[in-house]
Amino acid sequence: MNYIIENSIDPLEYNRLRNTIGWDSKDESLIKDAVNSSAIVKSIKIDDKTIGMARAIGDGIYYLIVDVVVDKEYHGKGFGKVLIDEISKEVYGRTQVGQKASIILISMQGKEGFYEKCGFRKVPFDFTGYGMMKSIQK
Repeated sequence: MNYIIENSIDPLEYNRLRNTIGWDSKDESLIKDAVNSSAIVKSIKIDDKTIGMARAIGDGIYYLIVDVVVDKEYHGKGFGKVLIDEISKEVYGRTQVGQKASIILISMQGKEGFYEKCGFRKVPFDFTGYGMMKSIQK
């Protein structure tokens, strides 16, 4: 299947993808701000249809993958791995020789195996403690 990788995502497509997997829609202005503030944005298009997207926020040392969404119709065809690989290649290209960057994420429950296949390790390991999260809702 031929596809194109782009470095952007339209807010309408962002919400459409979220909706295909049962996630709620986000306010369009918030999406624009979030995408513009992201260090890395990748989307996959097939025949002008966006079928997946991923983005990461980061500072050059640490990158946090905050979205990986593939249209439900295209699940199981390797597009999630393509997105993760694209982010990893981008981080590698930005990392200075002799330095190290880390890519971090919080997996959706039940998706840990997918991320392990992409080279991630469950936390805690070696010197790390548990990943932590705090949600703020208004």
